[in-house]
Amino acid sequence: MMVASIFRRSEIPWGGPVDGLLQEEITLDEQRLVKIPDSLSDVEAAAAPCAGSTAWQALVTFGGIKPGDVVLVQGTGGVALFGLQVAIMAGAHVIVTSSNDNKLERAKALGAFAGVNYRTTPEWSEAVLALTDGRGVDHILELGGPGSFAQSLKAIRSGGRISAIGYLGSSEGGINPLDVFRKQAVVHGISVGSRLALESLLHAMGRSSQRPVIDSTFEWTNATAAFRRLHAGEHFGKIVLTF
Repeated sequence: MMVASIFRRSEIPWGGPVDGLLQEEITLDEQRLVKIPDSLSDVEAAAAPCAGSTAWQALVTFGGIKPGDVVLVQGTGGVALFGLQVAIMAGAHVIVTSSNDNKLERAKALGAFAGVNYRTTPEWSEAVLALTDGRGVDHILELGGPGSFAQSLKAIRSGGRISAIGYLGSSEGGINPLDVFRKQAVVHGISVGSRLALESLLHAMGRSSQRPVIDSTFEWTNATAAFRRLHAGEHFGKIVLTF
């Protein structure tokens, strides 16, 4: 069994202002547990919450993704890579942005059809529009925050959906509401996925060739080294602590 990222409205989620799950033993309500498909390893399943369920919530639960859609994911972090895989399982096409060309090539190896380096191409929306023959993309997993949101509004198609998930960049920036109006874009804030989203993701991955991308594993007693790798920003995929 694995721990699901589920909490009631009156509860504080683990890992925020309270202790997380770096513990030898813990007592849980059964509603907080999700069964692992036999085809997934414990390490793969442990990588799914919360990033995977968040990507599923954005693209499937609310996004209604369908075959042939074009999805843009920002970066190659946990939510972005799960978004890439969820989109591929749905039969969609994926564009990835990153500041690292090597990571873009690795994303293509996972199934992305194109990548754009936002460091060498600051106006990356122009490259995205060129890749879509001027139409724009159907879905964007917006992970950069206000610093990238203006570019997302230029890259989205008319009536497309932007899932605002992360603030990896600055928390400050100007967004002209008229740009949202002109594109008639649907902007939806996504905090995390539900238990149902996590169960659906695990079920889908269990029946497909897609597997969570694991960057590295560390013994749970060596969590400090795992955090160092995370903070260095060199990882590609999830960093998992094993017991």
